[in-house]
Amino acid sequence: MRRDGGCGPLRDSERGVSETISFVLVFALVIASVSTVYAVGVPELEATRDAERVENAQRAFDVLADNLDDLLEGAPSRGTEVKLAEATLRSADDARMNVTVDPDGAPQQSWEASLSPLVYDVQAGGQVRLSNGAVLRDSARGTASVVRGPPLVVDDDRVLITMIKQEHVGSAAVGGDRTIRVRMAASRPRRFYDNETTGFDTVRVNVTTPYTDAWARHYESVGFSCTEVDVPGPNTPGRVSCTVDDVSDVDRVTVVWLRVSTEFE
Repeated sequence: MRRDGGCGPLRDSERGVSETISFVLVFALVIASVSTVYAVGVPELEATRDAERVENAQRAFDVLADNLDDLLEGAPSRGTEVKLAEATLRSADDARMNVTVDPDGAPQQSWEASLSPLVYDVQAGGQVRLSNGAVLRDSARGTASVVRGPPLVVDDDRVLITMIKQEHVGSAAVGGDRTIRVRMAASRPRRFYDNETTGFDTVRVNVTTPYTDAWARHYESVGFSCTEVDVPGPNTPGRVSCTVDDVSDVDRVTVVWLRVSTEFE
């Protein structure tokens, strides 16, 4: 029935108004759906993409750590390709390592090295770094962890600490969306200290790093007791000091040193 009380068909003008209202409603629904997808879905997709980029960088840095293991075993050089996906790969100067051995009845001995870690900075935040043979991962939220430990042995019979002094040559940073080859070359590993004929009072490792919490958690997980000496600031590294527990029962302490040069090709 028509709105004027008649029983005839709708006039063309009335039919046009009905179709216009339907079009407006459908168009509004489409706009609302697109806006919702853009507001919610796009940030989620970008976050997923950035997380995958960090995962890929971590896998590449695991390969770099494997290459350092090869260099420790005597290989002269190694090369690894790293895909830069809108990221920056650089050599940093914010980490150092000091190792001190205090044997019974003998002078204390100490060694120090600049670690010069390789750092992969994700554009959206977070980074992956290779430092002293360890792989560290830091999220955009500031939560860092050692996802692969350094060459280190701590057990009831032995303490083996490896110091890897990295020295970067050539361009200090590269960026963009390309593939970079990281070339590593090393001298022969040297034993700075190797003693199994005496007892020990302490074996201490001091690490200067922006990630004192991550290093402390890792060293404590393998048998050290750690204290944060200096808290890192926004642009200043901190320092953590870690001592082996029950070192008096250890039969042998070894400190190995390796000089590694890195270069971006």
